[in-house]
Amino acid sequence: MSSLFLSLLLVLLLFSHSSDSRSVADVLDLSGADAVVDLNRTTFDDFLKKSPAGFAIVEFFAHWCPACRNYKPHYEKVARLFNGPHAVHPGLIVMTRVDCADKMNTDLCNRFSVSHYPMLLWGPPIKFAAGRWDPKKQNNEFQPIEDGRTAERLLNWINKRIGRQLI
Repeated sequence: MSSLFLSLLLVLLLFSHSSDSRSVADVLDLSGADAVVDLNRTTFDDFLKKSPAGFAIVEFFAHWCPACRNYKPHYEKVARLFNGPHAVHPGLIVMTRVDCADKMNTDLCNRFSVSHYPMLLWGPPIKFAAGRWDPKKQNNEFQPIEDGRTAERLLNWINKRIGRQLI
């Protein structure tokens, strides 16, 4: 499907499931402002510890990575549903990202065993704060999102994970 078609479909779905009177610009935040919360070594633990959201998705990426650059608009599109003043589902999921190419974040990215870019992890925000991820450990508090490389696939993964159809 073309990206224009998917965007229009997303808008139609948003309005068919929404009882408020938000404009298309409000829902999609066409101003260009990022809906994803950028975190780093100094803000990561404190922000996630204080988050009221039930779930968090952290994208570990590198600003120089072509796959990350291609993925950014998809991640942003889903983030607009959960983050920001015009979110359709505020407080349910907080969507964040950490630039692992920034030297200050090396220890943080190592703490979560970042092995490729982009890498998405799902879990309770409080568990991310001061937490670590070991992909070899079976009872992890975090779950990698392997099938989220487009906005549609990430949203489908989220819908399955929380057991309800958000959009």
